[in-house]
Amino acid sequence: MATFTLHYPKAFKSFSDIPIINENNETVCVLQKVERSSTGKVLNGVLLVAAQQTLPYRYETRTTLGAPLFQVQSTLLTKGGSHQLVMPDGSTIPIVRKTVQLLESSYTFTMDNLAFRFEKDFTATVYLYCNDEKIASASPIETELIRTGLMFKLFQADDMHFVALLATLYQALFALSK
Repeated sequence: MATFTLHYPKAFKSFSDIPIINENNETVCVLQKVERSSTGKVLNGVLLVAAQQTLPYRYETRTTLGAPLFQVQSTLLTKGGSHQLVMPDGSTIPIVRKTVQLLESSYTFTMDNLAFRFEKDFTATVYLYCNDEKIASASPIETELIRTGLMFKLFQADDMHFVALLATLYQALFALSK
């Protein structure tokens, strides 16, 4: 099992790059919160509920050299959110949301003919499944009542791409709902 961590800066809302660190204290990739332009923010605020508009920011991961890895783009619709995963080559994969319990959600997508599922349990731990096999988890690192970061665990591999995928999905789909 490989473990990776991400620690939020104190001013989380204004971060731009957060390194994701492996067990050897080496940065393997970077999580970014990318904000829209000022004009886009104003238009987004006016049109957010009335029409299909993207949310004010998106989350993406990049290599340590700045190459894109994964990105989740979210769109607010009148009946809820719509998400898609943007791959390193720019192609998109739709993420389908399904209500599991009254307030809990599960997200599914297909990548390279593999079925992925991403869902949170009652302990606030999020699991990534591939073809119904649990392959990774993400859980908050909390100090007293304050969330200070995330811990990612890969159960069978030590692959930066899975960590980047897990970090991007967690931040875009579950981190802001807590």
